[in-house]
Amino acid sequence: MAKNQRNALKRYLPELLLIAGIILVVISTSHRLLRARSLSVNEAVVTEYIEQQAITDKPIIYPTHIEIPWYIDVAIDPHAFVAGEWTVSEDNASYLTDSAMPGESGNIIIYGHNKREILGNLRALKGYEQITLTLSDGSKRLYQIESIKQVSPDRTELLTQTDSEVLTLYTCSGFLDSQRFVVRAKPLI
Repeated sequence: MAKNQRNALKRYLPELLLIAGIILVVISTSHRLLRARSLSVNEAVVTEYIEQQAITDKPIIYPTHIEIPWYIDVAIDPHAFVAGEWTVSEDNASYLTDSAMPGESGNIIIYGHNKREILGNLRALKGYEQITLTLSDGSKRLYQIESIKQVSPDRTELLTQTDSEVLTLYTCSGFLDSQRFVVRAKPLI
C-alpha cells in the first residue's frame, strides 16, 4: 500500500507544485495591490493643503526627519487622509497633516511603510527609547516612547486627537500587513 501511495504522490507532484506556485503568486499579487490601493500617494492634495496653510498667519512647522538611534533615521514628507484613504510616501515616513503639529497639544501622527529603511524597524523597539523629530524650522523636539502595541486595523482610537501632546508612530505588521504596529511617545521637556 505504501508503494502505491508513493507512486500516486510522484504522479501528482508536478500538479501540486504548480498549484502551490499559483497560490503564492496570487497572495503576493494581492498583497501588492492592496498595499498600493490602501496607501496611495496624492501629491495634489498635499500641495493644496500646504498652500492653504501658507495663507494663514500661523507658520506651518511640521516634522521633516525622525531619528531613533540604532532603529530609525529617515526623512518625513507631509501627507493627508483624503476621501477615506491615506496618502503615503514610498521612500520616506509620512506626517499626517491633519494631525497636531509638534509642540502643540494633540496627537502627532507619523506613519509609513513597513520597510526596514522607513518604519520597519519599529518592531525591534524595546520601549523607553528617545525619538528626535527635526522640524521644518530647523528646531528639534525630543520624545520618549511610553507604549508599543500591535493592534488590529480597526483600533483607530489610537489615531484620534488627544488633550496633551502625543507622538504616534504607525506602520503595518503581521501576515500580509493584516495588523498595525503603534508606538506612542510623550515629549521630553
